[in-house]
Amino acid sequence: MSREDMVFTRSNTGIRGKYNEAMKILEYSIMMVEFFELEEFNNVIAAQLRLILCDTSKRGSKIIDNSLIRKIQPNPQLHQIKELVNLTVDGNSFVPDELFDYEKPRIPLSDWLNQVILSITLQNKKQDITIFDFIKHSANKSGGAHVDASLEEKAFIVDVHSKRVLCNIARGLFRAVGRNFRKKNVENLSYIIEKLNEKASE
Repeated sequence: MSREDMVFTRSNTGIRGKYNEAMKILEYSIMMVEFFELEEFNNVIAAQLRLILCDTSKRGSKIIDNSLIRKIQPNPQLHQIKELVNLTVDGNSFVPDELFDYEKPRIPLSDWLNQVILSITLQNKKQDITIFDFIKHSANKSGGAHVDASLEEKAFIVDVHSKRVLCNIARGLFRAVGRNFRKKNVENLSYIIEKLNEKASE
C-alpha cells in the first residue's frame, strides 16, 4: 500500500533566507533596469514583489496570504504615496521619481497595497490603479510569471505603464524595511565587476 507524501515545514531561518533571496533578486533586477537599461528585468521585479508583498495560495475555497513579508513581520507598516498620477488617454503624464512620502505616518500592508497611484479615464470610464494592481497584473499577466494573450482594460493600462512604476514600488519597499538600497547597489555592482575581472583573467 502506498503512503501519502510527507509534508515538511520550512524553519524560520529558512523563511528568512527566502525573504533575503527575494530582496537580493530585487536589488540586482533594479540595477539591471536602471543602470544597464535592461527593461526585461521588470518582469523579475514584478514576480519578486508579488512573492514578498501579496502572494496567495488557495485551500479549498479559502484564500491564504502567503506573502514573505508577513512571515518575517506579521504586521508590516509601509509608507504612504506622495501623490496620485492622472494619465491622459494618450498616456502622457508625469510619474514622479519618488512615489512615497516618507514624512507621513506609515500604514498597514493591506492599506498600502490598496493605495491608488494611477488614475485614467477611457471612454468615460475611470480606472483607478492601485499598487496591488500593478504588482499582480505585471506578475500574473505581463511576463512576471505568466503572459496572457489578451488583457482586460486595467491589466492593459498596467502593462503600458508598469516599467515606470515597478522600480519605484520596490524602492519604497526597501525604505520601509530599512534596507539601504544605495549601499546594496554599490556592493552588488562591485561584486559583478570583481567577478568579471576574475573571469577575464582566467
